[in-house]
Amino acid sequence: MAKKGAAGGGENSKKAQGQARKADAAASKQAAKNQQAEKAEAEEWSKGAKSNAKAEAAAEKAAEAARKKAEKEALLREEEASLPSKPKGKNPKAEKKPRGIDSALGSFDAKPGALNATGIDNALDALDITGNSQDKVDRHPERRFKAAYAAFEERRLEEMKDEKGLRRQQKIDQIRKEFEKHPDNPFNQVTGSYNMTKEEMAAIRESEKDKKEKRLVGTWDKTPQRMIAKRAEAYPERGLARLRLSNDTMGL
Repeated sequence: MAKKGAAGGGENSKKAQGQARKADAAASKQAAKNQQAEKAEAEEWSKGAKSNAKAEAAAEKAAEAARKKAEKEALLREEEASLPSKPKGKNPKAEKKPRGIDSALGSFDAKPGALNATGIDNALDALDITGNSQDKVDRHPERRFKAAYAAFEERRLEEMKDEKGLRRQQKIDQIRKEFEKHPDNPFNQVTGSYNMTKEEMAAIRESEKDKKEKRLVGTWDKTPQRMIAKRAEAYPERGLARLRLSNDTMGL
């Protein structure tokens, strides 16, 4: 009887060991499955996070563009509101007078020796002196500065897009330096304080007119055609390439 009990105990031990091995194998297999499922779930979360980040970045960029556009439009409306309103009504019987460069230079022929406007810039200044228009005196250049710079920066970045040697920030730094001396900068134009009287504003306009007249008197460009071509090429946005100056007017 003792031998039979010992044999039964050995069989039970082997059976328990076999069951334990099977349980370990099943546990390992389940753990591998769980790990694979967790990995797949983590990848899905990662994809979703990247997609959300991309969508958020696009939405933020669109919101920034809309904000800049609204700000620019608000500044332009404020600028237009500060400008004097144009007089209404027209006189249909009024005699039509020549305009533009020909008119200004024609007045020089009628008054020989008064002014000598050779070159595009001089001719444009001559229009201010001989024509009916007056130099505009800006009471609030700071209101127009931001919108003027934004438009200038946008235009220059488009012009510089093919320049590979500079990063975007380097281009912006260069554009800011250019704008400091550019005529589009409101602070480089005729300005006056917001509380100036009409008499003081008129005095500023007269002073600017005198400066231009003194500069024009006695100047003479020996090669006007070449200078016109250079100016027209340098300032295409002003439409100077379309201006025509006759050889007689230029003294050729």
